[in-house]
Amino acid sequence: MYSLEVSCWTITGERQAARIRALYLKAILRQDIAFFDMEMSAGQAVERMAGDTFLIQDAIGEKVLCFDIIYIICKRWTANR
Repeated sequence: MYSLEVSCWTITGERQAARIRALYLKAILRQDIAFFDMEMSAGQAVERMAGDTFLIQDAIGEKVLCFDIIYIICKRWTANR
C-alpha cells in the first residue's frame, strides 16, 4: 500500500511540474525580444525554469508524502491513548 501511495504522489509531482514548465515556456515566449537583452538570457530562463519546477515537483512528490505519513502516524498514536 505504501509503495502505491509513493508512486501516486511521485506521478502527481511529475505531472504538475510538466504542466508548470509548459505554462512557463508559453509565458517566456510571449515576452518581447528586448526582455532577453535586459532581464535574462535564454540560458538563465531555461536554468530557472528547470530549477523552479524541480523544487515544485520535489515538494509535491516527497514533502506532501512525508506530511501524509506523519499525519497517519500521529493519528494512530493518538487513537491508541
